[in-house]
Amino acid sequence: MSNNITSQVQQGETLSLYAKMYNCSVEELQKLNKLSNGELKVGSTLIIPIGKKPPETKQSNDIMQQKLDYFDTNLNELHMKLFDPDLKPSEREKLEQKYIDMKNLKKERAEVADIKISHDGKSFELNMKKQVSVNEFRRLFPECCKNFKDYAKETKQYQYKNGKGFIYDPNHIQLKVGKPITLEYDEYSREVGKGFLTIVADWFRSLI
Repeated sequence: MSNNITSQVQQGETLSLYAKMYNCSVEELQKLNKLSNGELKVGSTLIIPIGKKPPETKQSNDIMQQKLDYFDTNLNELHMKLFDPDLKPSEREKLEQKYIDMKNLKKERAEVADIKISHDGKSFELNMKKQVSVNEFRRLFPECCKNFKDYAKETKQYQYKNGKGFIYDPNHIQLKVGKPITLEYDEYSREVGKGFLTIVADWFRSLI
């Protein structure tokens, strides 16, 4: 039984990207597809020798750690699905794109902020590496449910309209590098085990 599968090359995909997705080497891809160089033509069919399936992420028994690992757990599960040889071509292309998008998102997240469990073990600590708006932060960390209204007041990033009260606009509130921001238990990944897209949907509903 062959371990080879096929995938249609999409815009922006490279041999090295396929090698990482399927745990094989660039050389194996070149040899199997008789490619003299590393260039791929969009729309062409690529034969891929599936390598060793990545190990399944083992969840910690600690609920706080499960919350903290939520994004990487989802990324790992998505990666493992790519190793199903019975995936339909259209399903494989969609999964590949989701995986690529999440890998890129992970890289962006690492450049903007990191989150760790606080010393008391009861909350999370957000450390900003780069200043971004609340909306941009929510795009990168959709599992974070904090509304940052108190943070906006504390950092004097608010406006008053006709003197009638506080106006909160996440487009204009900036999360600044410096003092760590506390995230309470319920403000980070509401439910462990929720689907990634469900959390994103919850986030959009919270803005309405």
